[in-house]
Amino acid sequence: MATSAAQQLWDARVNASKIPTDFDGQPSSEEEGYALQAAMVAASGEDIIGWKIGATVAALFPVLGVSQPFLGPLFQRFTYDSGAEIPILPGHALETEVTVRLKADLPVRDTAYTRDEVEAAVGAVIPSFELVGARFEGELAGAGFKVIADGGANVGTVLSSDVTDWGPYDLSDHPISLTINGANAIEGSVSVLVWDHVFDALSWCLERPALVPRGLKAGDIVMTGTCTGMTPLNPGDEAVGNFGPMGEVRARFV
Repeated sequence: MATSAAQQLWDARVNASKIPTDFDGQPSSEEEGYALQAAMVAASGEDIIGWKIGATVAALFPVLGVSQPFLGPLFQRFTYDSGAEIPILPGHALETEVTVRLKADLPVRDTAYTRDEVEAAVGAVIPSFELVGARFEGELAGAGFKVIADGGANVGTVLSSDVTDWGPYDLSDHPISLTINGANAIEGSVSVLVWDHVFDALSWCLERPALVPRGLKAGDIVMTGTCTGMTPLNPGDEAVGNFGPMGEVRARFV
């Protein structure tokens, strides 16, 4: 059943379609969720280019039905440059995030990485959007381990220009705002995340079984979590994420 469910989830992603809410082989635990996610990645036949981290605000745990943040794989075919037009489906939502790009490998190891060790491997921070939505019918709320199986609900990633000099920015409390169709939708900050600093998110990733044995590779990107919540989208919406002097990210949804 797991192989069939994995293929169904991947096909639904590629075809922008939905499978039933109570699909055969759905996971009943976090471990089963990640096993099905790994099977979905294998079914894709594509390389992972990084990871998104979901449920990075503690208040989302009971909403989604999870007990901690979770990982989802990222693929090149669903990654866009700032300014792109991106197709959406009903129920898709937008998140505004700081994404990190690595310039060196961070292998999995027994001892935790320090923030300085992680920072030495970082090549850039990037203003970004994540488009999220389920490949199964129904809402993300309460979906729990199905969200993990479904690639962390990642639909697409929008990346602005790499910022290679992040020294002037406080990556524990950097302000971010999201504008939809010229109206201020929400103000946010990286301070809402469950870690004290953006780079701590990578240390957390490397302690997750899902990264064994691969670890994080040079060139990988890691989306560190939404700073502006989840904003519902409609066709025709134009979004701007303003990261102040760090830059901005834009997208139009069709």
